[in-house]
Amino acid sequence: MTGSRGEPAALDARWALALCSVLACALSLPPGDAAAAARVSLASGSGAAVLLAGAAVLRRGRSRSDRGGLLGAAGAGALALLCVALTAQSIAQTERRLDEVAWHELVRNQRTVRVEVLLQSSPSERVDRFGVRRAEASARIERFGAQGTVLPEPVRALLSVPASAEQVGQAGDRVCLVARLASQERTTVLRARAAPRAGGCPGASAAADPGAPATRPTEGVAGRDRMRQAFRDASAGAWADADELIPALVLGDRGTQSAQLDQAMKDAGLSHLSAVSGANCALLCGAVTVGLRSLRTHRRVVVTAVLGTLAVFVVLIGPEPSVLRAATMGGLGALAVFAGRGRQAFCLLCLAGTMLVIIEPALAVEPALHLSLAATAGIVVGARPTEVLLRRALDPLLPGWAAGWLSVSLAVTGTAHLACQPILILMTGTVSAYAVPANLAAAPLVPAVTVLGTAAAACVLIAPGLTAALLWIVQAPAGLIGAIARTVAGLPHAVRPWPEADLGVGLFVLTLAGTLVGFTWLLAHERRPRPPVRRVGGPAAHARIPVRPPVLIVLAAALSAAAAGGYTAVLLPSPAARAGQDWAAAFCDVGQGDMTLVRSGEHAAVVVDAGPDPRDARACLDALGVRRVDALLFTHLHADHTGGAEGIRDRLTSPSDIGYATSDAPEADTDAPPTGATRLSAGDRGEAGSAVWHVLHADSAAPRENDASAQVLLRTVDEHSRATTVLVTGDMQDQATARWISAPTQQPPPSAGEVDVLKVAHHGARNGGLDLPHRVRADLQVVSVGADNTYGHPHPGTAAGLARLGPVARTDVSGTLLVGWTPPDHGPVGPHRVVLDRDESGACLTVRALGPRRRAPIPARPRS
Repeated sequence: MTGSRGEPAALDARWALALCSVLACALSLPPGDAAAAARVSLASGSGAAVLLAGAAVLRRGRSRSDRGGLLGAAGAGALALLCVALTAQSIAQTERRLDEVAWHELVRNQRTVRVEVLLQSSPSERVDRFGVRRAEASARIERFGAQGTVLPEPVRALLSVPASAEQVGQAGDRVCLVARLASQERTTVLRARAAPRAGGCPGASAAADPGAPATRPTEGVAGRDRMRQAFRDASAGAWADADELIPALVLGDRGTQSAQLDQAMKDAGLSHLSAVSGANCALLCGAVTVGLRSLRTHRRVVVTAVLGTLAVFVVLIGPEPSVLRAATMGGLGALAVFAGRGRQAFCLLCLAGTMLVIIEPALAVEPALHLSLAATAGIVVGARPTEVLLRRALDPLLPGWAAGWLSVSLAVTGTAHLACQPILILMTGTVSAYAVPANLAAAPLVPAVTVLGTAAAACVLIAPGLTAALLWIVQAPAGLIGAIARTVAGLPHAVRPWPEADLGVGLFVLTLAGTLVGFTWLLAHERRPRPPVRRVGGPAAHARIPVRPPVLIVLAAALSAAAAGGYTAVLLPSPAARAGQDWAAAFCDVGQGDMTLVRSGEHAAVVVDAGPDPRDARACLDALGVRRVDALLFTHLHADHTGGAEGIRDRLTSPSDIGYATSDAPEADTDAPPTGATRLSAGDRGEAGSAVWHVLHADSAAPRENDASAQVLLRTVDEHSRATTVLVTGDMQDQATARWISAPTQQPPPSAGEVDVLKVAHHGARNGGLDLPHRVRADLQVVSVGADNTYGHPHPGTAAGLARLGPVARTDVSGTLLVGWTPPDHGPVGPHRVVLDRDESGACLTVRALGPRRRAPIPARPRS
């Protein structure tokens, strides 16, 4: 935006206060309280009237400039209060109608009910924190209960089903299911126990036909559904990851995107590309405008075509929050240009966001809307001054065209990412270290995929041959985007965890404040007056040297430096994590293998199994501060349990402090017993410092090495006489476990309440079984498994069964896990520190993730 002399135009922020106010109103009003919303509406409307009346009184006797400033401030405040009143009134009406059918009471009590929903998006599959594959989709709840009560206002919800995406349906399908209602951060969540039934729910007297086809509410939605399916089919078989990415990049349809690619896109900071938003709208509108204007088409026709393109695009994609924001902003911008009012992008952004929240307050809780608003605001406010600064720095170093392209690309990518970063930190608790270069590399590829891909989708039903030709062109850039995502996600430290507790809060406040200061400085730098003529020996005649308080400059610089330093410290690889000395048991992240430690003294431990790699075993000892290994026990002689022994051997108290179990049956892939080691038998006991261990079972006659695994019960006591008990099971499979439980010839397995932590057998494989976890009922179940292993461990069925018993933690997603007793005030409980038990004094038995893998949250789930 520039003025008449090429100078930047003033930033029109009159609607900014209104946007912030309506978002705050929609987010802060308690759900289900119509009376509170009505009170806020009345108070805000009255406040707007009082503010305008007061300004009218105070303006008397003031100069014209003072009157203008007073009325401007009063007008902005009154406008914000009026918008809040409208938003609160909209919420009050919705809540009142829902209260009439007792909907909020069902949600508050987390009742399980039958609901009929309309899928708003195609389901995407993911593996939840319990290792269960689930399909998730946004939906609108329209009917509920056995009587099929119609909701007076459809409720937006997140549907989560333990099934495949194909079993759930597609966008536009109406399905019936039984689900438990819950409210999570102002979003209604439907957690179903089984796949839904296609079609609407039967009424009180209607019979359900399980084979009924899915119904569609309108012909428009049915046409969109056919188009999306046809586009999926046309994209199938494309090069590399293009067959998965093209539907997502063009239509926001992630139904064909694998979990691995989806995670790679997130880790690389490219997931926004597969969530259709403002960039898609801008590229399409730009293509339509350039095409028609090159034909000398009248401006009215161009504006009409742009508005029509936006309308069709929203119908094709669906009413996603970011799409609605971009389409509304684009439509307002087109009308503003047609009316000769200029392109006040920031004002239009705020106006579009305000209108959407007033009309649909539920959008305020959608992360997509917040990210869309933040990214667009960052580009509008900061891209132009950043591009100017970068161009000045790059011009002496690069050719003109290269400096121009690089400065624009870096400015747009960097400002958008910087503006979104505080929101992403709150959403994910992580930072993508290479997001900016990844987006910079992918940026040149996106326009071709968006424009040509949308054209291909538009004609997929009427001209499939043209669609195939366009997709043949598009597959190359789409495949390259997938390659970029996978490459970046595979780099070291691609995703860095945000610090927890007070340090994390402090750094977040600094980051947010530094972001605001940075954008304010960019805005001021772009708009500061500059002398039109430079005179020798003195300043220009018209130059104005702004007076800035030195204290404010120093404070702003210090704040920005602190924020940049803290953010950089998070991004930079940290030295090996240190566990401290408050742990009782540890489960090392050694990849596809097992390594368990039980503390036996200061800087000492008993180790059970050593993983496959000596380097990983050594690194775990170092991270835990273990300088002395009092005993090394191998549950059996497979390489994923014994391969890391050389990384431990030099820390053994005595070379003879090694025990192992094995089968007498010959097996080709069994490792040789360690030199000087003692064979373990049922009933063997040992003690070292504060740790004791007992071999409950070891079947040397087992036909397979896995079934010969020693079942070792370990117990350690801390200085406050608080015990922690761990059962390590090796790789014993279900049939051998069943024989041990049903007809124990040796020490029987522990009963419920006797074990704090169970190391799940065979890395959570299906043949590991669930009989032992059901018997033991441990406070925590640990699955030691390698990330992206080729065995499919843990098996989804096993993971689901374990999740029903209690908390499950996995080394492939949380890294090394520590279990120990801590005082009640030992830091806050969070997603990476979960309380398992408490004693009479209030001390907590907790599990926490040390890393270094992606630190997925440890589930806090009561045992059933």
